[in-house]
Amino acid sequence: MPVQLTTALRVVGTSLFALAVLGGILAAYVTGYQFIHTEKHYLSFGLYGAILGLHLLIQSLFAFLEHRRMRRAGQALKLPSRRRGSVALCIAAYQEDPDYLRKCLRSAQRISFPDLKVVMVVDGNRQEDAYMLDIFHEVLGGTEQAGFFVWRSNFHEAGEGETEASLREGMDRVRDVVRASTFSCIMQKWGGKREVMYTAFKALGDSVDYIQVCDSDTVLDPACTIEMLRVLEEDPQVGGVGGDVQPPAKGMAVEDDQVQAAQVRATEAWSVHQRHVSREQ
Repeated sequence: MPVQLTTALRVVGTSLFALAVLGGILAAYVTGYQFIHTEKHYLSFGLYGAILGLHLLIQSLFAFLEHRRMRRAGQALKLPSRRRGSVALCIAAYQEDPDYLRKCLRSAQRISFPDLKVVMVVDGNRQEDAYMLDIFHEVLGGTEQAGFFVWRSNFHEAGEGETEASLREGMDRVRDVVRASTFSCIMQKWGGKREVMYTAFKALGDSVDYIQVCDSDTVLDPACTIEMLRVLEEDPQVGGVGGDVQPPAKGMAVEDDQVQAAQVRATEAWSVHQRHVSREQ
């Protein structure tokens, strides 16, 4: 039987049943016929109650049958397996407060997403920047999954004493560390936040499907990555997803530096699909 005809018959049948029940209830209420009752009518059972009880019984029966039908249909339906896109979280760090950086890295460690890659790029490679690498080792290091590299240069400016050959070798080393490590930290010559993000994007290349970014003073919700990825993969027209940026406590007056250290419920900035990332050549 065609699906449209079946649907139409179900609609008509349900409507007629509802009208019959409604008419029966009204008739029973008007007549007030009772099957049994006590002497002073403290307790009674009549036609009105019988129709209501029958209605409840029929509703329960049809609800059970519909639930069983849907359960069987769900068990019979074999959905094709679908690979979840891979994600890299890129953290931009510059002379960060140690406590904020620790909180950021710990929150990244708690993100509920399988095989999430975390890339922290430090904008600065001087001795006074080394504490950020130490914090990286403290929170995310100590395993074979972690890697780091201190680079004298960046992708657009050679460091002191760099030759063309050593610069190329450094670029390759950055790429190898980032792609081979679950958690990686790159310290490079100062160049600003844009240069930091460029290094992360360039090193990752097409090794992941999505890139998520945040600053090193951001505290991430454990569900942020999977929630944003769900939005991206449900609608192919969506190229980027933003998070809900929140200060440490709502309703409190905060200074500018506290706003910069705001915690977020989802993620601070945005995630973007690799096909929408425009890379500098």
